[in-house]
Amino acid sequence: MQMPPYGYGEYGPRPVSPEQRVAKRLGVVLLVFTAAFGLTLAVMVGQRLSDQALAVLAGSVCGVAASIPPSLLIIWVTRRKQEQKGMPYGGPYPPVVVVQPPAAYSPGVGDGGRRYLSPMYAPMNAAPVQREFVVVGEE
Repeated sequence: MQMPPYGYGEYGPRPVSPEQRVAKRLGVVLLVFTAAFGLTLAVMVGQRLSDQALAVLAGSVCGVAASIPPSLLIIWVTRRKQEQKGMPYGGPYPPVVVVQPPAAYSPGVGDGGRRYLSPMYAPMNAAPVQREFVVVGEE
């Protein structure tokens, strides 16, 4: 009778094939070379830039870095509120738009237009009413 390894039983780590080990090591080496290339390029460009250009570059990098945490906080808070409401991100229904009928098609103009007939059922003798438009920003 063979005893399983200490504490693992059949749930121990699975053996990794040599091809997977080589691919993982190649990925790490590629990552190190890419990081070294990027760092060398940044140092060479940084040495050739003037002080003012370097200050602008540093300010823009710091500004972007400073804007990331508040952005993540805003996203987290809005998602949390929507999850508490139990609604999906767009909301359950589209917005409702209410349009009041024009006075010309209302059968009882004197009663404030409480009764409404659609334009298809407008009285035959109703004369078309000249519409007035107000252009905002014009004198």
